[in-house]
Formats: sequence, structure tokens, C-alpha cells
Amino acid sequence: MPATPRQARTRRAPLRTVLAATLLLVMTACSSGGADSGGASSGVEAGGAVADAVAPEEAAGASVAESAAEPGAAAAREIVTTGRATVVADDPAAAATRLARLVEEAGGRVERRSETAATDDSPGSASLTVRVPSDRMTGAVEALDKLGTVESVDVDSTDVTSEGQDLDARIAALTTSTDRLRELMKSAGSTEDLLQVEQELSERQADLDALTAQRQRLSDQVAMSTLDVEIVPEPVAAAQSRGGFLGGLASGWGALVTTVQTVVLVLGVLLPWLALGGIGYLGYRWLRRRTRPEAGADGGPTDRPGEDGPGDPDAPHPASPDEAPEPVPAGR
Repeated sequence: MPATPRQARTRRAPLRTVLAATLLLVMTACSSGGADSGGASSGVEAGGAVADAVAPEEAAGASVAESAAEPGAAAAREIVTTGRATVVADDPAAAATRLARLVEEAGGRVERRSETAATDDSPGSASLTVRVPSDRMTGAVEALDKLGTVESVDVDSTDVTSEGQDLDARIAALTTSTDRLRELMKSAGSTEDLLQVEQELSERQADLDALTAQRQRLSDQVAMSTLDVEIVPEPVAAAQSRGGFLGGLASGWGALVTTVQTVVLVLGVLLPWLALGGIGYLGYRWLRRRTRPEAGADGGPTDRPGEDGPGDPDAPHPASPDEAPEPVPAGR
């Protein structure tokens, strides 16, 4: 039975409804996309692009931290190891040279080296600060037995995994932010917007560089362990026990030896000058003796031994007739 016109219109009604709904959805999607692109361009012109660029920083940092916290993406533990040791050796300088050679053979380096030569008052010593790969720290401590008697060893380990993850998250967030700001600089619509983006970019870049340097230092401490070694010729306890009467006696003897050495040194310095002064004095005496006879030949006074000059007030002189002594009466 053929369909009537009324039935045909009834069948076409649902199809029209579906087409209308599809067309409405397409128009809505196009209008929303145009609105988003227009809002982004207007944000650059108004200076709001900087806020849009730095906003993803927290989200990026959170995502990196969450991914690091996941069991499947967990990084290896980061441990910073430091150690201190005291070694007793007969020749500290030779032991220090041997330790430096062992460290270099292990792939490490010597960061500081100090040596004190032995004297009469104190024995010599040496101290080194070495850096060795973290996986060879145990072997380096055990190798100290080759230098002498190990008196003390102290090794500390610090877990810095969380600190490293925090730095990584902040570095990743700042990297994302700086990349976004560089993109916005290319689409800046005015000079004012460009200057604003450049200022924000310079600040973010400075923070990024500081965090990167901090992360590198932390990574170096994790990769290379630090070991401080003190090399002495006698045990520390024996050196500290040298006190009391014997210690005072040793100190007094040392002071006496030092004083004698100082006096000898002063005499050695003054001896040439004393010899020169003695020669000058002898020359003066010789010239004086040469000039005295010449003065006596001219009728002047002489000072020859055994002869009293007329001008000498203490010399005796003959008595005059008026000053004859009184006669002594007889019977006395």
C-alpha cells in the first residue's frame, strides 16, 4: 500500500531533527575555537600573556614531582658520603705522596694537601683532602692500611634524594616557563608588552641558572665522596700525654737550646764588626804613640814614664831656703 503524503512527512521529521542538531554542534565548536584564539592574541596585547606563561610553572613542577614519586619512575637513591681518618706513619710526607698516587689511580683527585716538616721541637705531619668516586669510597678507606697504622676512621652518609628531586622539579618548571616566555616574545604586539616579557624572562632565567648550578654541585657531591686524612708520626694520645714534669722539662730544654742558638747567631753577626772596631782602636793607639816624641822635642811637656813634667801639680819639687825645716831640739 503506497504511503500517503501525511505519512511521508512524518517519516522525514526525525531526519530533519538529526541534521539540525549536527549543524548546531558544528557551529558551536567553531565559535568556541575562534573565541579561544582571539582571547590569546588579546592577552598578549594587554600584557596578560606573562601571567599565562608563568602559570604552568606550578603545574609542571607538580607533575615532575608526582612522576618522581611513582614507584615505577623512582630514581636511584642519592647519597653524599664524607669521611675523616687519622693515620700514624713514620714518614708523613712519604705517606702523603703514596696516598695521592693511590687516589689518582682510583679515578679521584687531591683537592688539598698540606705538609709540615719535622723540627727539634715538634714532629712533622701531613694532611690531605681527597675526592674519590662514591662506589670506591670503601676501597679507599681500606687502602689506608698501606700507609701505616689507622688510628681512627669516621664515615658519614647523608641521603639527599628528596633534595635532588625538588631541584629537578623546580628546574623543569622554570625551563617550561622560560620556553613559553620566549614564544610569547615572538608574538608580542607592542614594545611595552615586549619589555615586560623580557624582564620576566631575565628573572626566570637567573633563577634557572642558580638552580642548575646548585643541582650540579649536589650531583658532584653524590658522584665524588670526600675523605679528609691526617697523617702523624705518633699517636695523638701519646702526643697529648706529653705533659707534667717531663713535658715541662722538655719545654725548658727546648727553650734553652733555642736561647743558645740565638746567642750564637747574634755573636756571629757581631763578630765582624767587633774585629773591625779592634783594628781601628789599635791603629789609633799606634798613631798616638808616634805623635808624642815630636811634641817633646819642641820644648813642650812630655808624658814619658818616670819623668815628671813641670806642669804636673802632683810631682814633688825641692824646698826653698826660706822653707828649711825647723831644728829638732836635743834630747828629744
